[in-house]
Amino acid sequence: MPQISQSFTVHFPRAQVWRALGDVERVIGCMPGAGLTKPPEDGKVFGQMKVKLGPITAAFAGEGELSMDDATHTGTIHGEGRDQKNNSRTKADVTFAAVEEGASTRVDLTVDFTLTGTLAQFSRGAIVQEIANRLTAEFARNLEAQLAAEAPPPAAEAASAESRPATPPQPAATASPPGPPPGPARELNAGTLLWAVLRDWVKGLLSSLFGRKGSQT
Repeated sequence: MPQISQSFTVHFPRAQVWRALGDVERVIGCMPGAGLTKPPEDGKVFGQMKVKLGPITAAFAGEGELSMDDATHTGTIHGEGRDQKNNSRTKADVTFAAVEEGASTRVDLTVDFTLTGTLAQFSRGAIVQEIANRLTAEFARNLEAQLAAEAPPPAAEAASAESRPATPPQPAATASPPGPPPGPARELNAGTLLWAVLRDWVKGLLSSLFGRKGSQT
C-alpha cells in the first residue's frame, strides 16, 4: 500500500487540540472536499469526499471508524469509500499522535491507502505527496482558525466576570433567527492542486538552471 507521512503544528495546548480531533464534525469541516452524509453512530463516521480532476469529478461515499487513546494521545482511523460514477474505490488506514511542544501541539500522522479504478493513475509518484502536503497545510490552517474562534473555558469566563465591576441588568436580547444550515461539501479541485504543483516544479527547475549558469560565469 502507498504510504504518506505528514506533520503539522497547531499553536494551541495539546488538551484543546486533542479534544478538537475527537470532534468528528469539526474535523470533517476542516477537510477540503469532505462532508458528513449522516451523524456519527457507535464510533462510525459516514461521509463523502468530492474530488475534481480536470473533466473527472468523483464523489467517494463510505464509512470510517475512529479510535482514540486518551492516555497516549494516539488514534487510528480506518475508512473506505466508493465512487459509483467512475467505479473507483479507496481504502485508508490512518494513525496519528498529538505531541506536546510547549504551548503548541504537533500532530504526526501516517496514511496507508489504496486507490483502484479510473482514478488509480493519480495515486503514484511525488505529486501525491505534494498534494498531501498542501491539503495538510490547509487542514491545519482551518483547525487553528476554529480553535482561535472558540469561546474561553467557563473557569476563565467566571474569573473574568469576578474581576469586572458590577453592571446593572440589561434587558433580555431578542433571539436572533437561526442561520442557514451548512451547505454540501465543496469538491476538492485536485486539478488546480496538480497545476500548482507542476508550476512550482517548473519554477524550481528554472531557478536551479539559471542559478547554476550564474555560478559558472
